[in-house]
Amino acid sequence: MRLQWDQQKYSTGFAHIDQQHSELFEGVNGLILFLKESSPKKDRENIEKILEMLDFLAEYAQQHFQDEEAIFEKYNHPMKDVNKEEHQLFLEKYVHYQEKLQAKIEQQRLTRGVLIQIHIFLQSWLVKHILKVDTHLRDCVEQAEEQVIEYDMAAGKGVFSRFLSFFKRDQDE
Repeated sequence: MRLQWDQQKYSTGFAHIDQQHSELFEGVNGLILFLKESSPKKDRENIEKILEMLDFLAEYAQQHFQDEEAIFEKYNHPMKDVNKEEHQLFLEKYVHYQEKLQAKIEQQRLTRGVLIQIHIFLQSWLVKHILKVDTHLRDCVEQAEEQVIEYDMAAGKGVFSRFLSFFKRDQDE
């Protein structure tokens, strides 16, 4: 199932955080799109691309977590420790899935099941975390020095769209 960004529902009130969240939605959607557009027969050929995509998503998430945690910290938000803890648990679980995937690759038993598990985990965690924790940043908006603006999804391609376009080009060649 494709994630759909809803500004009203998911907004934190901080434009750059909301943009990063929508980009993470795009990245999670990109993983399932990649799986749909590639065939299981080509999974062995696509292993490098899959690993690169997952590494990129992890790096992007870590940068986002730092940015978000800085805002929670700056405003001394009561949810700051919960937020940090959830981010740490996410990273531990994500590493677990990456290791599980790597083990399957080494055994030459890569199945789409592991990739689908990763997708389900990412999708579920992201939505729950934003709704349960991140939207509490709205409490800080009045104190914010940042110009809080609506994120315009149509303003241009996000980082994940650009990243995924490289995979699409490879498939077209």
